Amino acid sequence: MTAQDTWAVFSAYRPTSALIGAIRAVQPQVAGVVVVDDGSGPEASEILDELRAEGVRVEVLERNEGIAAALNRGISRALDAGAAHIVTFDQDSRVPDGFVSLLRSIVERATSDGERVGAVVPEYFAGVRQARGSASSAYSSARGVIQSGMLIPADVLRSAGPMREDFFIDLVDTEFELRLRRTGRSVIAAHGANLAHSLGAKYRREVFGRPVRLPLLPGELTLSSPFRYFYRVRNRCVLTREYLLAEPGFILRAAALDAFHFADVLRVSRPRRSMWRIQRAGLRAAWRRRMGAIPPALVPVAAGVQWAAPAIDAGGER
Repeated sequence: MTAQDTWAVFSAYRPTSALIGAIRAVQPQVAGVVVVDDGSGPEASEILDELRAEGVRVEVLERNEGIAAALNRGISRALDAGAAHIVTFDQDSRVPDGFVSLLRSIVERATSDGERVGAVVPEYFAGVRQARGSASSAYSSARGVIQSGMLIPADVLRSAGPMREDFFIDLVDTEFELRLRRTGRSVIAAHGANLAHSLGAKYRREVFGRPVRLPLLPGELTLSSPFRYFYRVRNRCVLTREYLLAEPGFILRAAALDAFHFADVLRVSRPRRSMWRIQRAGLRAAWRRRMGAIPPALVPVAAGVQWAAPAIDAGGER
């Protein structure tokens, strides 16, 4: 079933053939697809040309401007093409049959129930439940959502504004979710919808060479690429400052979980001083309100960081 008024937008960076498969899966479900390549360079040309040959609208950013900028460019093109709803995806999401139609049906149902729908996300993303209500209903509220697989009505995008480009990457979706709530819009999860996705690499949590097995502490540790911790630290601090009064419970819990994670990251980083330099730079940037891309001097520092933990799954991320 095709959602005739819905367009899909994919952000891409150094895409592989997996992107082609993801787009072929979603094409029959939507009116059109826009792919925005975020400064991959000539190495992406072959895949992007293949996508163009299959009817995909391809936009190429000359330099890496971050996931928010890429999504905003794609959203703008889809709106210009007449989209009434837009669903955003990462390049490594695996879209099942009927996914878009299910999200669209939930928009209609929730709207008829009197909800001011800001966005709809799948109940499960990469095996993690985003819904916060009973699975006995068709939908429920969602918290801490991921933008991949998020369906947004066009009028919401026009009123709430675009993704926040100065965040560059990480917590862009969380900021957008919080902004929707602040304007009285609801963010809901479609029960029964499940989007498979590759997250960061997984490592076994060990202390003194022995596995950690505690009730409140998972035995696995999911780690992002080292450079991402500049963005994760800075953007978490910015979110806390800007939304603490509006969403104190959510913000404090998320900040506490991230603080624990950042300490865990520091523990398994080698050399540890390099990761501390990255995290400290994120804190300083948040304090000084310096947004945008990571400082160039930190890029080689992050490239030299390795994880001193046994790998379970190589994972995959931008």
